[in-house]
Amino acid sequence: MVNITGKVLRILPLKALKIADGDKKVVDLIIADEFGYKRVSFWDEKAELVLRGEIKAGDVLRIENAYVSEAGSGGEKRASAGKYTGITKIYADITPLRHAVSHNLTVLAVARPERGQVCIAGIDENGDWIRPQGVYESDVFAAEQQEQNFKNLCISKIYVDAWRGRRPRKEDRFFVYGEGVERELNEGEKREFLERNVDTSVDAVFKSGRSLGLIKPRILHVYEEKAIAKKEGKSHEEYIRFNFKDSSGRIYRRWSCRCDAFYKTWNKLKMEHRWTYGLRMLRYLRKNDAYLAIGLTYTDYGVDRLEYGAYPMIVGVHVVPK
Repeated sequence: MVNITGKVLRILPLKALKIADGDKKVVDLIIADEFGYKRVSFWDEKAELVLRGEIKAGDVLRIENAYVSEAGSGGEKRASAGKYTGITKIYADITPLRHAVSHNLTVLAVARPERGQVCIAGIDENGDWIRPQGVYESDVFAAEQQEQNFKNLCISKIYVDAWRGRRPRKEDRFFVYGEGVERELNEGEKREFLERNVDTSVDAVFKSGRSLGLIKPRILHVYEEKAIAKKEGKSHEEYIRFNFKDSSGRIYRRWSCRCDAFYKTWNKLKMEHRWTYGLRMLRYLRKNDAYLAIGLTYTDYGVDRLEYGAYPMIVGVHVVPK
């Protein structure tokens, strides 16, 4: 049993679990003091405190007799609050994570939400790619704020930890907390940043062991494709695909685009120019310098003969004037 005191930084979506003695409600909270955090699972009646709004992000809690399971050993910062756990809201001056290591992430990918989650990726101040895992729509599109917490070619201060999920990729990290957009790069900074981090080819990215990269290809075709069948949890019926040639001269076809900002630009152009929007978009991409942030899905888990061991896609589209 452990006692925890800290501020609620994030409340993750409700989970309904089926176990031997019936269905259980579980809500995970990220709770932090000045040095670190705990992921605390609130079960059943404790979860109801969150669902009724009695516990909210920003509250400081004193949690007594939280249970740490054996599965939470090995460095994982997870605890559970159940029937015999005491929870008290207190008034204390806590600056969460003040002494923890943060990253200044220049964001290169904000994907369209899928099943309530959003793929975020970018490069930190050390030049390393990071893909925060467990980012939800509420983390990106905060209801009480006008601005997104993550935007392309903007710097966001984030706290991350090791990712312990299945099939981890090199850049995967557990998303602890983000303090929102600190600033947007100006036009000169955008070009300099993109040029400094561009990779020579698709192979240079994926055959080096990375699952994220940035290329500057020649766009051959960009088009919209209807989804063949709407899969469970998929909220989108149209997908934009790219054909392009990278700097090695190799042509890649039918790569799916997941960039949320690009879809918004595409749909606006589609509304304004019903019959010519595809040609206009292609002209726009060729007239300017277009950079594509590319990524791999999880590594192969059942499909044979995948070239890179997973499915490649475009996770960010960045266009700067020539």
